[in-house]
Amino acid sequence: MILVVGGRSKIGSALISRLLEQGEQVRALARSGEAGFPAEVQVTAGDLANPESLANAMKHVDRVFLLCGPRPDEVALNRAAIDAASEARVERLVRSSILGSDPDSPATFVRDHGACDAYLRAANIPYAILRPNLFMQNILENTIPSIGKDGVFYANAGQARISMVDTRDVGAVAAALLTEPDHAGAEVDLTGPEALAYRDVAAKLSQRLGRSVTYAEAADDDVRTALAGYGMSSWLVDSLVELFQDYRRSGEDGYAAQITDSIQRLTGSAPRTLDQLLGEARGQ
Repeated sequence: MILVVGGRSKIGSALISRLLEQGEQVRALARSGEAGFPAEVQVTAGDLANPESLANAMKHVDRVFLLCGPRPDEVALNRAAIDAASEARVERLVRSSILGSDPDSPATFVRDHGACDAYLRAANIPYAILRPNLFMQNILENTIPSIGKDGVFYANAGQARISMVDTRDVGAVAAALLTEPDHAGAEVDLTGPEALAYRDVAAKLSQRLGRSVTYAEAADDDVRTALAGYGMSSWLVDSLVELFQDYRRSGEDGYAAQITDSIQRLTGSAPRTLDQLLGEARGQ
């Protein structure tokens, strides 16, 4: 039995589909109100902040996938799940982290994931860590809707190049690390096949949408104002701005631009491209 924590996320959903295709028994930890899991999934009510529900979810489980969404108490919640898995003596815990995770990073997401990764390494449990780059699904869900009537979209990414990755590929790698032998202790950086600056994204959008799309650099404070206008908490707003500041520091050839062969090596399939994703979205 494999327990999936974060099963309603894009990665978690892709992982569950992959595991079911492989004939695995899957249990999902679901918070109150969460629904939409496939009928074959055993759903267990619980929350990472509730130790009793975590212990119950871990019963008769031999492997765990752990993905905690961004929130101020993310480090404490990950530690609680790792402790529960260790207490349950699971055979392997696979955790979703972030590319470049570093407990000393000035960027909250990168720093918190770095702290969680360090805690998992020190825990008494076989583990593997996924470190995906920025999700290319963000282009569909955030960038395209933000394009103005003048064809311009704004981001505070500067000229940084980012090897964005498809969440379905991340889910496929997670499935491999959970179900195949000899992956204990693996720490895998996951990227797409090309490093794109947002000017490159604009060029691809122009081609796919059939109209001129332009990227314009935005100041951090302007992005803060825009994100706050969507009702995001100040913590989340600051964390998102910090992440793109980190990408800018990375530059055109830094850590965010690295390209790895991990997806091809672990799944046998080439990583999806942004062109493929945009084509799928438009039925092309």
